[in-house]
Formats: sequence, structure tokens, C-alpha cells
Amino acid sequence: MCIRKLKMGNDSSKHKSDVKTEKVGSEIEKASNPTLEAYFTRISDGKNEISAEKLKSIFQQDLSGSLMKYLTGDTNSNLVTHQQFMDKFTPLYGTSTDIYVKILQPVHHFLKVCSDSAGAGAIQGDEQFIKILVEEMTDGKTGDEATQSIIRWRRENCEKFTQAVQNRVVSAVTDTKIINPDYSSDILSPLQMWYLQSSLPAVYFPAKPTETSGESHWTPLYTSLQHGISTNRFETLVFDYRGPTVTIFRMKDGRVVVIAADQEWRHSGNRFGGTFTSFFEIVPNIRRIDGANSIYCNLKLRSSAYGLSFKNELKIEKDFDEILDIEVWGCAGAGTLADQQKLKNWQKQQTEKHKRVPLPGNWDDNPDKTLLEMAGFQFSTERAQMEMESKKRDAQAAYVEAATASETSEK
Repeated sequence: MCIRKLKMGNDSSKHKSDVKTEKVGSEIEKASNPTLEAYFTRISDGKNEISAEKLKSIFQQDLSGSLMKYLTGDTNSNLVTHQQFMDKFTPLYGTSTDIYVKILQPVHHFLKVCSDSAGAGAIQGDEQFIKILVEEMTDGKTGDEATQSIIRWRRENCEKFTQAVQNRVVSAVTDTKIINPDYSSDILSPLQMWYLQSSLPAVYFPAKPTETSGESHWTPLYTSLQHGISTNRFETLVFDYRGPTVTIFRMKDGRVVVIAADQEWRHSGNRFGGTFTSFFEIVPNIRRIDGANSIYCNLKLRSSAYGLSFKNELKIEKDFDEILDIEVWGCAGAGTLADQQKLKNWQKQQTEKHKRVPLPGNWDDNPDKTLLEMAGFQFSTERAQMEMESKKRDAQAAYVEAATASETSEK
């Protein structure tokens, strides 16, 4: 019995020793992490701690105060020690950005820091949108429950909401520069446009803006401020853009709504749209509805009902009479826009070419003349000749139209 107890005691001592060794090893690993060491050296300017003033000079007051509290665990501290930085900084550049939801509370502070980091700070007129957005994020909860509600909301609805603030932190410690995209819009405020872009999947962002180019994620295809409200211009400027698009409508009923389409716009008697197709209401409420085969658009085909719609959420007549403003953004990069223009130029060239195409052979030998004569047309008198010239022009126009349609179909 004594031997057994002694053996158990030795095992227990060995276990405690192993735990202690692992703990020490973990601390040594943290302290010797070269990546963290480089980050700390850059932020501290080679000193043994990071001052509150230094953090403020890098991140400004709103973000620096939250970082200081998180790293030190003390609301009154003015210094971040080397060990505190090594212990707490790693989650700030991890794959999950939930940490920013936690350290940037309360919710209005969280929203302000995230939007300011994206370069999409609130402007006059955003008050109601902010109020509704906060309600959506927190689901009416407060404290820790509100934090968990925001985390769920971000994961389910707006995954990139915290991306800009993480980019801001990482760019500081890595000494790199990140240029945010342009969130300007004729209809949405920068805050609303940033919220919309943060809610959309990667298919709408094939290439990010670079430091040298500073280009926006999206390319403007059509805006009523410049082009007016016209179904013809909508078709001319938007159709044949073979990539995802985002279309924003300001309606006469006061709503501002968005259709994010992952398939190209076209005339069709059937609904279209892939798995990443979404409908957003931005004003007066904030709503999102996802669904494939949700978009209907037919402004030309006589065989189907005219109009544009998204399920039962949006219905627009053929003349766009319900719309106050509209803008369409191409989301597939400059190459897709160039391809669209090439196709438009080809179609224009074909139309011009067929306007000059003569009917085959001499008119006197043309079988169309024989058919017309069999139908009762006479060409022996001057008046009959004039009538025949008119019929000839009509027949030629019909031939050109048929040839153009045939080549377009083959294309």
C-alpha cells in the first residue's frame, strides 16, 4: 500500500513538473516569437514599452484608447510593457476578427471606429441609418449579450465589417500602406456604401485596389445623374457586361434598395441570378434577402410580361416610372468592361455594315421580283416602277434585319 501511494505521489509530482515545464516553454516561445518582436520594436521605436502617446499618434484617440485597455487590462494605464504586448497582440492579426467586436464596445464606439478605419465615416443624414443599424446588430440587447449578438450578426450578415480596422492595426505593425476603396455614390452615403460592400461575398471583389493605383473595387456603368432615367440607356450601358453588378435604386415611395446580381442583366421571360444574388433595403429599414433565380427583367420581348422585379420585394414597370434615381456598378474589373465595349463596338459595326449591303444580283434577275409579280405587282409603268422601288427598299431593309439577326445569333 505504501509503495502504491509513493508511486502515485511520484506520478503526481511528475505531472506538475511537466505542466510547469510546458508553461515555461510556452512563455519562452512567446518571448522569442520573432514576428511579435519585430512588431513590438516597430511600435515602441526600440524602447522597452509603448506609451499611450505613441499609440495615439499611430491610431488616434478612438482606436488607441481601446487598444491600450485591451493590451494592459487597465483603463488607467499609460504604458504597454513588452510582456503585455507579447501576451495579447497575436489575436489582433488572426484569421478571426471577433476580438475587435469585443474590445471596441460599446456598439456606437464599435461602429465609429470600424467605419472611420474604412474611410467611410458618418455624415449628416446618416443618423437614422445608424440608429437602425445599431438595432440590427444588437437585437435590442446590452452589455455582454449585445457583444455576442454583434458577433453573430457580423458572421451571418456582414462578415467584412471589422476588416478595415484589423487592416489598420496590421498595417501599422508591418509598416505597410493600405488604400481603402472609394465609397462615393450618387445615392448612398459613404457609410451606407461601405456597409453594403462589407455585406457582399468575394465574388463581387475579384481584385482589391493596390497602393499604386488606388482604384475602386467597382466600375460605374450607368447613373441617372449623368445618363438620365431611360430603359434604352440601361440596356445599352448595362447589358452584355458579363460579370456581377450592383444596382442601386432610389424609389419614388421613399425606399432605397439594391440588387446584387452575380449573373449578367438580360431580357428574359424567366427569372435569373445565381447563388450569390441578393436584395438589400437600405432605407427606411435594413433588410437582406438572398436567393437564386430571383431577378426578372424584360423590357423588350413581346412574348413575356414587361418589367423588372426581385421576387415580391421590388416591382418596376417597363418605363421605370417608379424610379427617382438609379446607378449600376460593374464588379468584375476593368477587363470585363473592356470586353463589354468590344462587343458593343462589334454590334455597331455589324449594323453599319448591313445598312450598306446590296441585295444579291441584279434586281431584274432577283427571285424576289418574280415573287412580287406573282403576288400581283406590275412593273411596266412609271408609277409601278416607283412603287417597286419602295418595295425594293422595304425588302432590302428586311434582308438587312434578317442578316444582322443571324450574325448576332451566331456570335
